[in-house]
Amino acid sequence: MKNTLILTVWILSVFVAACTTHQETHADSEGQLLIELETLKVSSPNVPGFAIAVIDRGELMSSAIGMADPNGRDMTADTPIRIASITKTFVAAAILRLSEEGRLDIDNPISDFISSEHKVLLQSDGYDTQAITIRHLLMHASGMNDHAGTEAFQIAAFSNPSHSWTRTEQIRVLIDETEKLSEPGAEYHYSDTGYILLGEAIERITGNPLGETVLELNRIDDLKLDSVRWEGESDLVPEHPDRAHQYLDGADTYSVDGSVDAFGGGGIIASVEDVARYYDALFSGQVFASNETLREMMTAPGHPAESPYRMGLFARSLGDYQVYGHGGFWGTDVIIIPGLGRVVSGVSLDQGGTASLRSRHNAIILDLENK
Repeated sequence: MKNTLILTVWILSVFVAACTTHQETHADSEGQLLIELETLKVSSPNVPGFAIAVIDRGELMSSAIGMADPNGRDMTADTPIRIASITKTFVAAAILRLSEEGRLDIDNPISDFISSEHKVLLQSDGYDTQAITIRHLLMHASGMNDHAGTEAFQIAAFSNPSHSWTRTEQIRVLIDETEKLSEPGAEYHYSDTGYILLGEAIERITGNPLGETVLELNRIDDLKLDSVRWEGESDLVPEHPDRAHQYLDGADTYSVDGSVDAFGGGGIIASVEDVARYYDALFSGQVFASNETLREMMTAPGHPAESPYRMGLFARSLGDYQVYGHGGFWGTDVIIIPGLGRVVSGVSLDQGGTASLRSRHNAIILDLENK
């Protein structure tokens, strides 16, 4: 990847040589990235396209291959996509920003932040809304099941793709189709429902629409992440093309209404380049007011033993490093090695290629050691 060059400005010839080397290194790196994508396309020929963005020590490189839509539009690394559950990182950061501002305490019970109707629904299924805290929801440690993982929800979502869902409808799926899994704080259980409750908390605390507030609290405008928007709350960004078509085992999901995943468990549309830029900004201290907040997000004091999750982040070891990141249902993935300035973000436009994409992400982020 690109190395930092000490430019000797008082000697013109050295300056020119340095710039030339810099450009050649950049071209070589993007060429290697395209080779990675071509390898992915060969291994997953049914995937219409892939895109990957890499940040190494502040330098962004990206590439894409394949088609963004059935009309043959080229896929690019700045083509917006539904990033699905990567949204949870943004939502968790928004909650922690509200905590920094003194507008909530993450150890307060969720009963303080959700509607009476939703409290009654949850209590009817055995959930103690006084015992479950915001912290539990952030860590997927509330004992709550997952409405999005039920067969009933998936059949309903794909058999009637134009249906406009409400938050309450999705909570009702949880109540009707699942049972409580554990007591609060005892075990890790991934739950989209928990994050839609966090979305409700953000709306009720601020009095503003969820997406608008999450993007504002994450300083999206200040970071100039122009492709980032919340589906259903903002128009297309003129500088960017329409979002890519994303597939599920060959079935085009473009027409599935965004409300199926737009209450906090998902909801953001962004390019893989801007996802990489966001993670780089988040972990370099450009989102939170205090480094202590980032540390809390990364360590999640009180998380259940053996849990892979912190606050809006998965944490795992990769080689000699601790890696953080998130994946999304629609074939998206992002990972970062904090402190080393390495981020890899990408998408497989068919969910069937996601495992291969994530495997290559692991290899790419480790290979940056040798660049």
